[in-house]
Amino acid sequence: MGKAILFSLEHCPKCDQTKVLLASRTDVDIITFPHDLNAWTQDDLNVATVHQVLDDLKITAPVLWKDGEKTVGYLRIRKWLQNTNQS
Repeated sequence: MGKAILFSLEHCPKCDQTKVLLASRTDVDIITFPHDLNAWTQDDLNVATVHQVLDDLKITAPVLWKDGEKTVGYLRIRKWLQNTNQS
């Protein structure tokens, strides 16, 4: 199993709250994109498309991706964190 990836947006309060929850986690990588989709680079678009989170991020953020499974939104991600074994 690979690392989980948190996809977040700049200037997003829920993303910032989620990053605080993840501060001590070594099993989650964090990728932060510009809040404005028009400011995304082609690489940003490619990463979001490959992980199938682009459409989600157009609607809401953050999105946690792990092994092809997505958890969308701060509350659901917080619950996922509570249910995982690593502190």
